[in-house]
Amino acid sequence: MMSFALVAAGCNDDGSGSDGAASPAAHAGTTGPAGTSPQPSDPASSAPATAPSSPAAPSESEAGASGPGRCTAEGLGMSVKRGDGGAGQVYYELTFVNKSGRSCALNGFPGVSLIQRDGAVIGAPAKRDGTSHGATVLAPGRTAHVVLHTLNQGIADGGCWKQGDYLRVYPPGSKEALTLRDPQIRVCGDRFTTTSVER
Repeated sequence: MMSFALVAAGCNDDGSGSDGAASPAAHAGTTGPAGTSPQPSDPASSAPATAPSSPAAPSESEAGASGPGRCTAEGLGMSVKRGDGGAGQVYYELTFVNKSGRSCALNGFPGVSLIQRDGAVIGAPAKRDGTSHGATVLAPGRTAHVVLHTLNQGIADGGCWKQGDYLRVYPPGSKEALTLRDPQIRVCGDRFTTTSVER
């Protein structure tokens, strides 16, 4: 009697495939080296002098049934207003609104910079203040915010930075930025920080 051996062919998965999360398309003019100013007509497209370091947020494909994917710059709007301060402290509330038609999450710290009309970064990007509040899920039309902190003029050495023409903000985990014209933010005493996103 003849016997037959069955040999199963293995499938080699080297893990090099894409995880399915498409990285955001870069703005025009962002391929140059850091510090290179873009054309004056598009200040929001300049590459940040310091790449924002935000905790990685789950992509839509990674989130799956566990929850919504991260909010993208394309699906967000933002505004800024001066908050209550005292004893030489100045606070600004930077608000994100979900303009998309689906829920999304913001997790961690944004990258925040003041920039000139020609795209040059003023001073340095905002430093992190405190610890992360974790993921904040935004339904369509809902908002979340961070608090920006600086000082009144004369409270500390260092003087005041030049007034910014734009505020450029990278949402946590995003390579694309939101840009707000004439934010009326003045940084003094070399103090410029941001909290993590919270409701």
